[in-house]
Amino acid sequence: MSSSLSRGIQSSAHQIVHGPGGDALYALVPVAEYEKLKRAAEDIADIKAANEALIGDRADLIPADVVHRIADGENPVRVWREHRGLKGVELARAAGISPAYLSEIETGKKDGTFRTMTAIGHCLGLPLDDLAPIADDDDRISREQAARINDIRAQIRFIEGLIVGPGDFSTGAVRQAAATLAIDAQQLMVDDATPSEWLPQILEGVEEILDLIDRAEGDIIETARSTRADLEKVVTLSAFRAPLSSNAGGAS
Repeated sequence: MSSSLSRGIQSSAHQIVHGPGGDALYALVPVAEYEKLKRAAEDIADIKAANEALIGDRADLIPADVVHRIADGENPVRVWREHRGLKGVELARAAGISPAYLSEIETGKKDGTFRTMTAIGHCLGLPLDDLAPIADDDDRISREQAARINDIRAQIRFIEGLIVGPGDFSTGAVRQAAATLAIDAQQLMVDDATPSEWLPQILEGVEEILDLIDRAEGDIIETARSTRADLEKVVTLSAFRAPLSSNAGGAS
């Protein structure tokens, strides 16, 4: 430490180091006091960060009128569009769709495609989740049931393709697909309070398919066995057997 700085050190609990011009440059404090001041500064920084985060969260809160209108069943696209102060034709033009299509989305007549809803969300500054209509439990159950029914229909078409399609016919593939279809149809019948009449018909069809597969595979096995027995007769004939000695049919 230079002499000019050392002369500026004051004898006190908190010593101040002055520079050549008399300005205070450093404060010398006990280590315990320094640690206390350091912790206090960190606490202040944490409080400041928490306040900034809280202010940011408040800025992202959904306005009460928007929440109430959507909760009352209004379409979120229309509610947010009006909240942003946009006319339907303005939002439609910005999203690259026709005003008629936007009107059908807002009235619930059509579900917008993923690309369309993404474009609308971008124009409104919203994620897709905020544009999804609130679905009650009955609507959710209906949608899930419709999805399961569509899956069963797809399995039926798949089995039809395995049987009548241009590909190679495989009894094993048909058996596996039919067994899967039976399990799903039975589970849907158990879960559905009012099962459809066509589900038992599907199960009857599956049972018939499996019976035919069993019969076909059984016939194949039986045919293979009978064919093997016939082949054994041929190979055991003396005329078919190999000569017993190397000179058989040779020297005169």
